[in-house]
Formats: sequence, structure tokens, C-alpha cells
Amino acid sequence: MNKKILSLLASVSFALFMSACGDDSSSSASIECLDNESCLDDEDLSSDSDDAKSSSSAKSSKNKSSSSVKKDEKSSSSEKVTSSSSEKKDEKSSSSTKDEKSSSSTKDDKSSSSEKVESSSSSEEPQSSSSVELKVTYLSTTPNAADLEVSGDTLFAVFQRYTLSDDGYTALFNDNGLLALYKLSDGTLLDTIPLVTKNPSAVKVVKGNVYVATHGEYNESWGTDADDNRGIEKIDLKKKKSELWVSGTALGGGVTLFEVNAKTGKGYVAIDKYYGSVPVVEVDLASKSVKNIDGVTDATGGFFMDASGKLYIGDRGFMDWETYEMGNMNVRVYDGTKLTAMFKDLDPDTYEGFMYQPAGISVVGADTFIYISDYSSGKLYWVVDDGGEKGVCDDVDAIAFSGDTKIVTVNGKLYVLDRKGKGSISNINVSAKAVNWQQPFESENPYDVVAIDNNSAWVAMYNTAEIRKISLGDGSTISSIDTKEFSAKKVEVVEAE
Repeated sequence: MNKKILSLLASVSFALFMSACGDDSSSSASIECLDNESCLDDEDLSSDSDDAKSSSSAKSSKNKSSSSVKKDEKSSSSEKVTSSSSEKKDEKSSSSTKDEKSSSSTKDDKSSSSEKVESSSSSEEPQSSSSVELKVTYLSTTPNAADLEVSGDTLFAVFQRYTLSDDGYTALFNDNGLLALYKLSDGTLLDTIPLVTKNPSAVKVVKGNVYVATHGEYNESWGTDADDNRGIEKIDLKKKKSELWVSGTALGGGVTLFEVNAKTGKGYVAIDKYYGSVPVVEVDLASKSVKNIDGVTDATGGFFMDASGKLYIGDRGFMDWETYEMGNMNVRVYDGTKLTAMFKDLDPDTYEGFMYQPAGISVVGADTFIYISDYSSGKLYWVVDDGGEKGVCDDVDAIAFSGDTKIVTVNGKLYVLDRKGKGSISNINVSAKAVNWQQPFESENPYDVVAIDNNSAWVAMYNTAEIRKISLGDGSTISSIDTKEFSAKKVEVVEAE
């Protein structure tokens, strides 16, 4: 190989390195909101620091601790590889466990693309020709869309971007998380911004600022460390940069759930310390101050923030693994000052629904709905108020869902995303306590849904490289956004034969 070919390879390698570094921040369309800020509810888009600094390299991760998928998992998908990535070691209903053969991030995914760069030798050398290829190999068929948020005319989406190891059980977070911005109405890609940490669980827009909560990689105990490799990032949309705003060191670990009171600017995070220990902390997103909210054992039963700013917390309590009895489970309400329990008595003999732990909460008008899961199946119940004492009523229309679901309020209406099997979305008639319609997705693991308008919504598909536009009238598919380009990948320089 002559010197010019070597020089060419070096140049291509450098160009590849530069393109790989900037790949996640490239745009397929200009984002006008960066100039006029019309895509956000408020005008303050810039971060408080001109030089955003990543602290995600403070501690190197071990291969063994990078897992978000574990053998024999039992809990819902709001637990490990959270979003929602907080599934635990012994949980079974996770949306990304080894038993789900339709997972889109398997080791056998080998699709790739390449382009050739032609070169010829100098006239001083024997006449010859050579070429090199830039080979892009996708390590996964999906970037794992974990959460959606809407502000103004912009759709925000965060992707976790991992692949499975050769054993098929362990998630390897090959790439840092990614934030993508789309035009809300039609899904046109506006911009992408790489995150500084891995495994994002949620994105929120607060007073014109964009925050992304990240869970990070797991440690050897299947929990998360209190370090700078996770936390809450703040995005500077103008500079297209992210910085670790509140670290896992300050929070106490990785974030599995994230909710925000838009009026006060305070965030609430469920911290995944280890299986069964998921406390809640309050974060002032302006001052970065952190305060523990005492009284919650395991907050993976769900978060819901109502219009008044009250935070509903599904406390899954604890399990006695010798007797298999559960205790301390409840729905707790935090009003910004005081934490109270919704139910006085949760004796399983009294309230059949609470024989199992809460797995989701939503409030529609005066009605509170609770999703109950026994790890393999689940039912949607509603809460009644009988003379000031709350109780759990029969399940909605006797429709059984899987143990891995998300209930969400969209435009004042209640929907159930069933993540198991081929996935489905159901609309609940709140007044009749019945299901209006149920629509299968024929694509496993719908993860989040947000409204576009009164007639349609976007649904993030976790195990498929797709964000799907659906009709809110019957759940049918209208169109979709292809997100495969954001999947974990590697880029190589190879010499053509």
C-alpha cells in the first residue's frame, strides 16, 4: 500500500471520527425554534452555563454493571431498563427480558450500510487504483424510545440506545442517550442533541428549559451508584449541548421516574438504589437543591402529577421473601409539604385489588384509577370515596391486561398501553368504568403516548424503531416516524477488495 493510500485512510478515519462525534446533533431540517423560541412554552431556552460540562466520565462502568435486562425479572417495565428502565433482578414482566424473543436489540442484528471513497496513485508511481469503504453496522434494530414530551409545536423524544450482549440477557449501553426534536404535527425531524450520560428515563420541559433524567448503568447489585454517571441533564437548545445539571451523587442514584410541577419548577424523582428500595426526592431545578421525601419504600408503582400540583406515588411497599407477604403498599399523595396515604387499610382480605402491588396511577376529573399487577397479569381499578374513607372498586369492565402496562391521561381521557405480546392501546370510558375500544399494535412494547391535537397522538414504540401516529378515535395507525438511524451502531474504515 503506497503512502498516498495511507494518507487517504488517515484522512477518512479522521473525517469518520468527526462525523461520528457530530452524528447525533445533525439535522434533517432546520429548527426554527432555536431562533424564535416558538417551539417552547416559555422563552428561556439557554442553560445557565455557557460551557456545559459532562461529568459522565467520572467513573468507568463495568461490563457486568451495564445491564438493564436481567434473568427472571418480575416487575413492570417502569422498573428496569426504564424508562423506563428500572426492572429488577428477579422480575418477570419486564418489557426487555430474555424471554421476549421479539426484542429488537438482539445480537443477530447485522444490517449495515457503506459508501466507497475512490483514490488513484500519483503519476510518479506505477498506475494503480484503490478504494476504501466507510462501513456502518447497526448493532440494534431499535434505539429504544423511552419517553415523549410536547411543548408548543415540538415533540421531544429520548432514546436509550443499547444492544444485548452475547448471552442475550445483558444490555450493553453502547451509546450515550439521545434527545430528538420533531415537528409535532407531521414528525419532521428538526434536530438531535447527544446526552452526556446513558439510559435516559424521561424528558420534561419546564419554564422554557428542557431536562432529561437518566438512570445510567447498573452496578453489580442490580442497583445504581450515587455518582456522576447519571442524574438530571439540562439541554441548551441554542448551543445543541447538554450538561449534567443535578448529578446522581446529589440525588443518591439513578433516576427511574421523573415528574415536574410546572408552576413551582420543582422536580420529583424516584431513585433506583436497589431492588425494593426506590425512595423519592424533590429537586429545585433552578437552584439544584435536593430534599428527601420520607415515607416511600418503593416508588416504582407509578408517578402522576395532577393539575393542582399534587404528586401521586404508587408505593409498592416491600415483600417478605420468606412468607411472601407484602406490606406498606399504598398510594401516597405529596402536596409539596406533606405526604399522606390515600388508603387507611389495605388488608388484602378487604381490598382484593391490593393483593398485588400498584403499577400505575392516573387521575381523570374526580376519579382516581390504579393499575394493579401480579407480575404476569393486571387489572385496572378505580377508587371510590365512601363517607370520607377511600376504597378500591371492581376492575374496569373485567378486561385483563398484562402485568406490564402504563396508564396515561391524554386530553382528559384515560388510556392503557399494554406493553406485552403484540402490544395494544385501550381507551377507557371513565363514567361507565368500561373500555370504549382496544386497538392492537402488532408491534411489541408501546412505551408512551402524547397528544398531537384532539384527534391524534404519537406513541413511542420501544422494541421497534418507530414513533407511531395514531387516531384517538379508535387507536388505528395513521403514519409513523422511522427512528432506526438513532440505534446503537459502529462505524469502520475498511479497504475494498
